[in-house]
Amino acid sequence: MIQAVIFDLDNTLYAYDPLDKQARKRVREYACKEIGITGEQYDEAYLFGREETKKQLRDVGASHNRMLYFQKALEYLEIYPMPYALRMYETYWGTFLEKMKLYDGGREFIDRLHERGIKTMICTDLTAHIQHRKLEALGLAKDICMLVTSEEAGREKPAPEIFALCLKKLGILPHEVCFIGDSLTKDVEGARAAGMMAIHFHPEEESAAQYEEALQVILHG
Repeated sequence: MIQAVIFDLDNTLYAYDPLDKQARKRVREYACKEIGITGEQYDEAYLFGREETKKQLRDVGASHNRMLYFQKALEYLEIYPMPYALRMYETYWGTFLEKMKLYDGGREFIDRLHERGIKTMICTDLTAHIQHRKLEALGLAKDICMLVTSEEAGREKPAPEIFALCLKKLGILPHEVCFIGDSLTKDVEGARAAGMMAIHFHPEEESAAQYEEALQVILHG
């Protein structure tokens, strides 16, 4: 019997991609206006900052840190990053968090899990601070019993360490857990390798129907 459901967060409980696009656009506009660079210069520098961060840090949560992306982008442009990097970071996440909302059916799905005594947890590849802020913005801060990030685990999904940390926090057996996520490799295959039930969520498809189907699988197998 399933005792807990672990959700991936981004593109599983809300739509990450359009928010990222809007937030990145706002930062680009800010940088071009305040620093006096062209859009093309910014795009080249941002790509460098992002790729350099990921190359340097690899498979850890900090590889997603936008502050590092912006800092390295400014350094690439030979511009002192203070105070621009902080303002770019705040512009990005301010835009992102302001517009967040749960997928249709998400609130009802979590409520129905709780009605049946099933715990809900988040396991995500990002830094803890910003994922806590996302849960607040989505109105889920009191619904999620525990959070595991790749920053805390030291490895990203589908590494076994991050799933092992989830199970350790929950204190239950793998077969008593269902993992729901949008990545077939990171979420579904990673969770199954850890002995959990796993459900593949498709962000491009109707969400409420997927949550209802997932509830039936969780309750009845």
